[in-house]
Amino acid sequence: MISIRHTLKLSILIVLKCLSISGFAQLYALTSQEFILYFPSDSYDLTASQKSQLSDKIIEIGGTNIKEIYVEGHTDSFATDQYNEQLAAKRADAAVTVLAQIGVPKRFIKTESFGESQLISTEHKNNRRVRVFFVYETDLKSKLSPPKFMVIKTVDKRTKKPIRANIGFDYADLEMKFSSIGRSGVSAVFDLLSEQLEIVASSEGYLSAYYKVPQEDIDEPIDTLVYTIELQRVKVTGKFTFDNIYFFTDSDEIRPDSQMELYKLLAVLKRNKSAYIEIQGHMNYPIDRPMNSIQNRYNMELSFKRAKAINDFLVTSGIAQTRLTYKGMSNTRMKYKLPITRAQEDQNKRVEIYTLKEL
Repeated sequence: MISIRHTLKLSILIVLKCLSISGFAQLYALTSQEFILYFPSDSYDLTASQKSQLSDKIIEIGGTNIKEIYVEGHTDSFATDQYNEQLAAKRADAAVTVLAQIGVPKRFIKTESFGESQLISTEHKNNRRVRVFFVYETDLKSKLSPPKFMVIKTVDKRTKKPIRANIGFDYADLEMKFSSIGRSGVSAVFDLLSEQLEIVASSEGYLSAYYKVPQEDIDEPIDTLVYTIELQRVKVTGKFTFDNIYFFTDSDEIRPDSQMELYKLLAVLKRNKSAYIEIQGHMNYPIDRPMNSIQNRYNMELSFKRAKAINDFLVTSGIAQTRLTYKGMSNTRMKYKLPITRAQEDQNKRVEIYTLKEL
């Protein structure tokens, strides 16, 4: 279905040509880390020790690396829903106040109050919490010595003409990383970070293509690998929407209550055995929230990872990877641009499945 041919070249001319188009590109990791603060019953004050712990965490991560901090307030199941909602909000606000005192700009902080709606333990003390979720950027260093580089080219399978594409770097020991290729069809020069890598190329109107870099390429005594990936054009023949496949906040981890919907999706694919499938991951990010290039990239990457999580479930359940294309749509197609209920937010986090036919 997908033809991929790769060439290995030790050629200063080729490298200089690639550099003249796009230059060297550094892959950065948008990394996430959570930090939990616990409270006594009916309290929302942070202790001196907790304030110090928050400050130490900022120093550990590096203040200039932080791109977003998400603060959730939670309570146990005592008292009324309304009281617990207010108490959870006060706990979240207390954490925000400390972060602001440390010097974190409030534009980087988002808060939400869950009251008692997200109990995680039968022990009440574990539910009286604030979850501080840090999103920050770190540069990635190659594990290979001597260093090795790669250039990706994307072309239409039939015409061999260059096409724009998104590319994912799925390293076995790292979170998936992303970049893009412009209309020239030639990427920048990337460091090869480690030995086990699958390259994923996708473009609108095409099947995604997957290529695992073989060990013999890495062992070759050359410094730059050049891969040409051919993408097959397709048309959409059908659509299925799954509204009840949920993810934990700021995560690509599928929630347990999505199991029934996942098996419905699996049944659809088993009934349509000859169809190719595109999985679109969508996310909730209301249009009134601040947006910058980092936030836009984070939204796209998270939606892509969510689509990949569904893809991986299907592959594990017996669906051939060659039938599956997965794409992140960020928040570009929200059903509710300004959601006012939790149900509307969940609808924005939907998964859509398109059946495809090769052209």
